[in-house]
Amino acid sequence: MAKKTILKLQFETDFRIVGLFCSERDYRLSWLLNRQLLFNLRRTSDFEYLPAKNTEHSFFSVFFYYDDSCRREYYLVSNRSGMGSSIFLSPPGLDYLLLVKLDDNRFDSSPIISKLRAIPQLSAAYSLDDLLAKTKEPFLYDFEMFVFQQIEAPRRKEDLKWV
Repeated sequence: MAKKTILKLQFETDFRIVGLFCSERDYRLSWLLNRQLLFNLRRTSDFEYLPAKNTEHSFFSVFFYYDDSCRREYYLVSNRSGMGSSIFLSPPGLDYLLLVKLDDNRFDSSPIISKLRAIPQLSAAYSLDDLLAKTKEPFLYDFEMFVFQQIEAPRRKEDLKWV
């Protein structure tokens, strides 16, 4: 009798997630983050996502910044669409996600979170990596595809033109 081998694949991501609780509009929050963290967040095309079964596709605003010195990508993503749907329902009141894409696992979010907490318009900011353990995987998979289509592929195309 033949043995069955079951292979379980697990999606691993290079993103760290910081949850932001803020009543400001997305463009205003990106401006505040640019001032406080010395970023240069710029609006990109909206992220289309189906947050839950039996719902319509929703669009979430995305701001992007690439830090050449650390080789990190930062994304500010609205947790709420214009149609009222949310990417994550828990924790309640979550307004924005600050996604940090890393090249390695040596990243301490504490300095960024402490700088974020110094912004008076921000109610709270904390790491959501452990809190969203299982629920973040479908979102991060779709977001990774969005990043590749909207940001990585055009950047690589530009690099090829100059070669």
